[in-house]
Amino acid sequence: MSQKGRVVYGPFFTLRFRQSEEATKIGFVASTKIFKRAADRNRAKRRMRAALRALEVSWPRNVDLLFIAKREVITVQFEEIKTQVLKAFEKMPEAMKRPPQKRKPRAKKKSSVVYKNVTK
Repeated sequence: MSQKGRVVYGPFFTLRFRQSEEATKIGFVASTKIFKRAADRNRAKRRMRAALRALEVSWPRNVDLLFIAKREVITVQFEEIKTQVLKAFEKMPEAMKRPPQKRKPRAKKKSSVVYKNVTK
């Protein structure tokens, strides 16, 4: 998704999205790097799902959405999450005008040294 998609940043999540010809699909990511405990990862995704469910009439149509949760999503008031989701949806048309982000290629691993069998 991130290859052809766009991104909108918020205080509680990062929203990656791209146009689709199918119905809107939504995904959630709570990274182990950010949320060490499984209970925290589950809570973050549950809160994001509940916020999106409450805003179903506001969903953009024919778009694939990926919400990447940030640490603050666990502690903030639920209404604030919904407000930020709506703000992210408002930013989407402007983000579509910008060219897609080009991801930097990952550094290639250095090849290991191969020693030749030297006999004396």
